[in-house]
Amino acid sequence: MYKLSARIEINGERRWTITQVSSVEIERDTDTLTDLCKITLPRRMLWDGMRESPVRRGDQVRVSLGYDNELRLLFVGYVREIGVKTPIVLICEDEMYSLKSRQTKPQAYRSVSVETLIRDQGYTGELRVLGEQSLGQYRVTTDTVASLLGKLRDQGIRVFFRLEEGVPVLYAGLLLEHNTGGEVQVVASGLNLIGDNQLEQQHADAMRLKIKVISHQRDNKCIRVEVGDQDGELRTLHTYGRSKAEAEAWGKEEYKRLKRDGLKGSLTTFCIRPLDKLDLIGVKLEGKRMGVYQVSKVTIKYGADGYHQTITLGQRIRD
Repeated sequence: MYKLSARIEINGERRWTITQVSSVEIERDTDTLTDLCKITLPRRMLWDGMRESPVRRGDQVRVSLGYDNELRLLFVGYVREIGVKTPIVLICEDEMYSLKSRQTKPQAYRSVSVETLIRDQGYTGELRVLGEQSLGQYRVTTDTVASLLGKLRDQGIRVFFRLEEGVPVLYAGLLLEHNTGGEVQVVASGLNLIGDNQLEQQHADAMRLKIKVISHQRDNKCIRVEVGDQDGELRTLHTYGRSKAEAEAWGKEEYKRLKRDGLKGSLTTFCIRPLDKLDLIGVKLEGKRMGVYQVSKVTIKYGADGYHQTITLGQRIRD
């Protein structure tokens, strides 16, 4: 039987290493700006013989989880909140926490790319921009770098950190096509699947889907077009500088790509190999191959009930 193992490293005024925790929950999501980690410490936690917690807001945190002391680094970030009750609960945020206190530099551009916009605000870390780069005419008016990235999200550009080889990498993009070279993991009945009650089979001929494309122009005006089923589920796509004809053509391509047979929803697996957002997984149910999907969200739970992950499926990549 596998034995659960954990290592929580907290670095503030002093460095602490904790190997016994009551529970850990990590949420990684392409639809949110910030990933979260909730750590519940043991009820009788002692700090060099003292009961009072020395942990402070802003302390750095690294969380590694696994089985039989085979640990994998799953979260790097900062303490945002410290519970006042026993057991103590730490709420932590990923690297986005540091950008929430970094002031922006007012800028105005006739035309700017996503990468230039972010780099001009002093961000020097790893950056991956997926899809279109150009934002056209743009003015920085927000107070912090994180709020600037939040504004980009409101315009349809997904922005978040992803942990790669222990390094937080900032992703920004319209269409998140990453790691399309092969499957990271196969999820299959009788192998690693715990539950699939939240999965639904969708059929292309029964789907109702409406695509709205908003093309932002250099003069700050927008061209809006809609394609697909008028009574369908709405998907909004943002682009920059496309004409009405180009925006409509792009919307039709997306409609055709999204309206296909496949699965939607979530499934739960053992956490032998933790997944991250943008990873690819192949799904096999009762011996039948159901396609390859990009991971949209992962919630990792570690504690008395075991160590498992709930995976929300994003777009279907291939059969």
